[in-house]
Amino acid sequence: MALILDQFKRTIFGNKRIVMCDCDFDSSYPTGGESLTAASLGIKTIELLIAEPKSGYVFSYDYTNATLMVYYADYAAAAAGALIQIPDLTDLSAITNVKIFAIGTGLV
Repeated sequence: MALILDQFKRTIFGNKRIVMCDCDFDSSYPTGGESLTAASLGIKTIELLIAEPKSGYVFSYDYTNATLMVYYADYAAAAAGALIQIPDLTDLSAITNVKIFAIGTGLV
């Protein structure tokens, strides 16, 4: 499966497009993150994407690979670093209504 995006709100700010939406995860998170393209948000490019932290998870957008990555805190601060990516095939279906805010250009 893939991310489910809904509750879209769009506006224009100067020559930029602003998109806000809710994001629900599925039951099989892939290593490297869930695909989240500009086209899936209805814009041509993504210049900035922010996803609110939720249920103890932190989200980071990978602009090079167009994926939304999910991390959790390593409270032991072990060699893996402060944040660790969720393991492959983790069920994140309980993570719903994550607020996404994106700034980009153009409309598709």
